[in-house]
Amino acid sequence: MLKLKDVNLAYGPIAAVRKASIDVEAGEVVAIVGGNGAGKSTLLKGIAGLMPVSSGQIIFDGEEISRLAPHKRVARGIALSPEGRQVFPDQTVYDNLTLGAYFRRLSNDALDAEVEEQFKLFPRLRERRDQLAVTLSGGEQQMLAIARALMGKPRLLLLDEPSLGLAPKVIQEIFGIIVSLRKSGITILLVEQMANMALAIADRAYVLETGSVILSGTGQQLLHDPKVRAAYLGISHNAA
Repeated sequence: MLKLKDVNLAYGPIAAVRKASIDVEAGEVVAIVGGNGAGKSTLLKGIAGLMPVSSGQIIFDGEEISRLAPHKRVARGIALSPEGRQVFPDQTVYDNLTLGAYFRRLSNDALDAEVEEQFKLFPRLRERRDQLAVTLSGGEQQMLAIARALMGKPRLLLLDEPSLGLAPKVIQEIFGIIVSLRKSGITILLVEQMANMALAIADRAYVLETGSVILSGTGQQLLHDPKVRAAYLGISHNAA
């Protein structure tokens, strides 16, 4: 579904991602893990079109989209749930959700039906339907950010640090939602600081370090790789 071939991304003269090559097959959860500043979020921004590609190719469904405008990528089936949630704080939960489907130009009845689908997936949002997003807890805002992205009916969902700043119980809930989304057929590319949890649910994964892919394999392979365990899971090579 998605192929990155030697993709380079930079902030002016500073290289953030170097020759990244990544494949995502339809129906997979693919995780990208790495330390702070490794270029993980930058990579998702490049895929979503929020950052220009310096060189290399981004191919989605066999079509190169490296120069395609962000809204046209959304229309093709790519949606981003960004780091830090970035919900519209002065809009209600309902309005945030409807904005996620803006480009689809749905009738009011169809729009309400789509919102109802998100309320089934995120029952807590139904309870907060008419609240301003700024009044929601961090976990509720994360649910809203994911639901808003899903309103675009994506085939590829980009999730950027969905556990960031959340309590452990809420993190477990968010990861349960990710697993249920995969079961529904949505392909997911997940950037996550909680490497152990990301690798545990990932079909495949990549390790990014200083902008370069240094390791790849199945989620379970990397979860048990001594170097990954020592560098990103806080487990020494000698640990049982």
